Amino acid sequence: MLVTTPAHPKATTPKAAPPGTVPAGTVSPGTVPPAGASPPSRRRVALLLVRPLARAIDWAPPAVVAVFTAALVSLVGFGQVLPGGDALVLMRVCGTLLGAAAAFGLVDAMSAELGATAVPRWVTQALRCLLPGGAAIAIWLAAFAYVLTRLPHDALFPVGDLLIEMGVCLGIALAAAASAVRFAPGRQAAMAAVVVQMALVLGTILLPEQVRLWPPTCGFGYWDQAHLFWLAMLPLPYVWLVFAGRDLRR
Repeated sequence: MLVTTPAHPKATTPKAAPPGTVPAGTVSPGTVPPAGASPPSRRRVALLLVRPLARAIDWAPPAVVAVFTAALVSLVGFGQVLPGGDALVLMRVCGTLLGAAAAFGLVDAMSAELGATAVPRWVTQALRCLLPGGAAIAIWLAAFAYVLTRLPHDALFPVGDLLIEMGVCLGIALAAAASAVRFAPGRQAAMAAVVVQMALVLGTILLPEQVRLWPPTCGFGYWDQAHLFWLAMLPLPYVWLVFAGRDLRR
């Protein structure tokens, strides 16, 4: 008896998609997502940018100033009680230099790449300010805590007033750098910001004694009046920073 076997279907190989087309079931990077898919929130986008921005930022100037700060507060009067006036000068010098070093955070290698994305410029600029600015404040607070251990027990050393001074110096450097990078994206923008900050600081030091903004003794003389002025000035550089961080087309 003749037995026949069922014919096997011919194996077919998938055809390659023509050049320039996208296979079914995939989405091209340049296409708009489906209407039902919600775009990621701005907060999530900002969090995703933190790591690449932290790698791209130039941390060399903050690192150098951090080492200098540690050496300054440790070696001045080493092994002795630190007078309040000397400690005041040290913290002001460290605050000014840390603020200047933070300005280099606005200059990084990702400027051109991030400019082509859908992320608003102010988001990346804010992160470039927060990362080195937060590091500068943390280093300053650590130095302040160490200086407190070297002061006499009855010394008056208000952290709030000194932190306001440091905040103004930091804000001026960041705002000046944010303005400079709109015209020159290289490190010369940060250097220009440092020059602006140092000029303003030196200008206030050279003011007449009646309007001097850096009282030499904590809590005495015109200390309260000077720090009321510092407190009033604190928002101004950050308002300037907000306007400088807007989109370049504005």
